[in-house]
Amino acid sequence: MATWPKLPEVRSWLRLAPDPVEDLVIDSARMAAIAWGNRRTNHKYDPDDPDNPDPDIPDDIHLACVMHAGRLYRRRDSVDGSLGGGEWGIVRVGRVDPDILALYDGAAPMIFG
Repeated sequence: MATWPKLPEVRSWLRLAPDPVEDLVIDSARMAAIAWGNRRTNHKYDPDDPDNPDPDIPDDIHLACVMHAGRLYRRRDSVDGSLGGGEWGIVRVGRVDPDILALYDGAAPMIFG
């Protein structure tokens, strides 16, 4: 079991050195990924509530959140959803990452509709 990722874990995933300005952007992406992960997995973790301890979450949810935070951080380089690929030309960035969804789906509650 793990907990929701901390800033140094996401920064390490991105292979970035500590930087006061970038850390603010990374942490914003991390908090957005945690919020989405909370909704996706039906956890009730509020990082701003000191009386609410950081819950144990499955390792695959932890990894999904780290990957999602990294993706959100990198997304600021593709405001319109595309990246210049040099010799590849322009590449469209998909809206969702299938690896992240697969990790979340493995531990998220099943919904029958």
